[in-house]
Order: sequence, then structure tokens, then C-alpha cells
Amino acid sequence: MVIFSTSSVMLLISLIFISMATSSTAHYLTDNEIKHLCSKTGNLEACHKLLKSDHRTAKVDAKGLTEVSVDLASNKANKIRTQLNSFSKATHDSGLRNLYNLCSKNYDDAIRDLEVAKKNLHSGAYKDISIQINDAVEEVKICEIVFNGASSDRAHIKKKNKDLEFCLNIVKVTSDNLNKK
Repeated sequence: MVIFSTSSVMLLISLIFISMATSSTAHYLTDNEIKHLCSKTGNLEACHKLLKSDHRTAKVDAKGLTEVSVDLASNKANKIRTQLNSFSKATHDSGLRNLYNLCSKNYDDAIRDLEVAKKNLHSGAYKDISIQINDAVEEVKICEIVFNGASSDRAHIKKKNKDLEFCLNIVKVTSDNLNKK
């Protein structure tokens, strides 16, 4: 009968995990590969700067880059939704308050779409990510349409919508890249 000490068992387990990790190590994207993907967004510089603003981009594979882009888009959407809610509470103009509330609801839906896209990413349903991102873009476009009738846009909602659409475009490009693999 062979008896192993606790330290031998721990060493053996560690070696197994190390060998599994090195054998399944994903290809980290180079800066040039990230720039190539960003060139497909129509604004290479802004895309690259945004992606590089997240520390995870330093060592990320294609799936990780998609996750980073989804997280950045979600953060942007949440920030804009918070601003919309704040603008709604601050205005005395009932018409403008209604517009802010309508757009806030669209942003709720866009955020939900991004959450589903992230779940699809983790489950490996890469093709379904595009469906969710397209739905999120539609929600933002509805908000744009709502604000086209506004006489004033002191909150710069139209620009905020364009900023989120750009983030969503980055998600689309990075997730499309996953579908090619």
C-alpha cells in the first residue's frame, strides 16, 4: 500500500493544473491584431484607445476582447441611463421629462440585451451575440428618433446615443471575429 503525504498530493495536483493550463493556453491578441479589428469600426484610434483603457486588454484572447467590449458598452449604457434618469428628475418640462423617461426605458432594454450577449459569450453561443447587439442598437436608435423631435438637447443625448452605438459596433466587430474562428 502506497501512502502519499499531503504535500505530495498538493504537488501532484499543482502539476496537473499547470500542465492543463499550458496545454490550453489561448492565443493572446497582439496590439496589431486589436488595431486590425478596430479598423473595422470606422474609427481605429477611438476604438483602440477605448479597448486599451481596460487593463484586461493587455493579455486577452479573442473571447476576452469580446468580453471587454461588452463590459465597456454595458458601463457606457448604464452611465447614460443614470444620466437620463437624473435629467428626468431635474427638469420641470413635462415633455422633456417624458422623452428622458422613454429613452431610459430603451437603455434598460439595451442593457438587458448586453447582459444576454455576455451570457451567450460565456455559453459559447457566439452567433447569438450579434442578435443581441443588433437589438441593443435598435433600442438606441429608437431613443435617437424620440429626441429628433426635441426642440432642445441640452443634455447632449444625441451625442451620448452615438457614443453607445460606437461601443456596440466594437462589440459587433469583436464578436464577429469569434464567429470566424
